[in-house]
Amino acid sequence: MKKLLLLLLCLPLFTFAQNKNLTYEKAIDVKYAKRYKNNTAINSYVTKDGLSIKIGDTLTIGNAVIEREKYMFNDVFSNLVIGKAKGTNYKEFTYLHHDYSGSKVIIHSIFVTHKKFTGYKLWPKRNEMPLYVSVFVKSPKVKLTSVKGLSKILSHSRKTILDIEKALLSGEIVNPNAPLSRQEAIKKLKESKDLMELELLSKVEYEKLKEKLTPIILGK
Repeated sequence: MKKLLLLLLCLPLFTFAQNKNLTYEKAIDVKYAKRYKNNTAINSYVTKDGLSIKIGDTLTIGNAVIEREKYMFNDVFSNLVIGKAKGTNYKEFTYLHHDYSGSKVIIHSIFVTHKKFTGYKLWPKRNEMPLYVSVFVKSPKVKLTSVKGLSKILSHSRKTILDIEKALLSGEIVNPNAPLSRQEAIKKLKESKDLMELELLSKVEYEKLKEKLTPIILGK
């Protein structure tokens, strides 16, 4: 009886611990998303493309999304902001300057927020909306050995990725699990054929790769 009572008391704690690890599929499942309040911290997240991220991992900042071929001085990222930002009023945030492209950042915390309701329901319940995942990151520690090192220390070391899925999709955060584009698939297949002709790749390996890349090239 005592063991059963102890198990029942620990069950909520066990459930809460389980909720600390989230996947994209669970985040968009409204019934599952109800378990979370806004700004609830989680330990890990698996993205739509299968990229697993957790506290302590290192991410690489990609390129800021712009409509022109070249950057102007005041261009900024659309999914990265300065400091630890929470909430949905994006107008209040200060967006990160584009010249942080290529920088490495370390994940310090991951938290979830319910998406805004965009329909015409009279009294929409926020907790009945899917979740999006935000990531708070910091720049790695830099040794003060040069003027460049000093500039990095004085720069914006604390940043927030507002929506990790949007940041990965746009390329503002480098996604190692991103699916190949048609052009990338064609290039990879051509390179593989050259390697096969140079006898650096077997015909079996080439045919397997060709089979894998053909649907991408043909748009299937």
